[in-house]
Amino acid sequence: MIQRRAFVASSLSAAAVLAALPLRAAFAQSPAPGAGRPIRLVVGYPAGGTADALARIYAEELGKRLGGPVVVDNRPGAGGQLAAEQFRSAPADGSTLLLANSHMMTTLPLTSRSVKYDPMKDFAPVARMATFELALAVSAGLPAKTFEEYLALAKAQPEQRNFGIPAAGSGPHFAGYLVH
Repeated sequence: MIQRRAFVASSLSAAAVLAALPLRAAFAQSPAPGAGRPIRLVVGYPAGGTADALARIYAEELGKRLGGPVVVDNRPGAGGQLAAEQFRSAPADGSTLLLANSHMMTTLPLTSRSVKYDPMKDFAPVARMATFELALAVSAGLPAKTFEEYLALAKAQPEQRNFGIPAAGSGPHFAGYLVH
């Protein structure tokens, strides 16, 4: 349990470091992206989810500001790893952007040996788009009505508790193991 907590703490520290990096100009290249040519926004999650909805709102506004189309390109798989690797291999001309989350930039590179990118060397953050809270939901029929009651129930009956996660090694994944 202590090792898991230390890992989660180090992941959160890495996320804070990434968030504190100086933001670079997103479109310093010439000619400017959006000047008549499309921009591709790569998203590591499937269409219809929160990341996709955020990407589409952002793409619409960015397209208006730049005067050109911004196309959302959903590349789900491996908790965003496939999208990040595809983005890494795209030309560094400003015509491709990546909608990345902290999982793709912090925990995934620490937990998977198959990651072929280094977020600190290969990517430059340009904007923080959103923050999200995690929530724990249980069936209304469960006798636990508070977090403390759920913890007590989970500890008393660990074999009867399970949880769903969006990606292996993600924040919710580690949070679930801390609870269970």
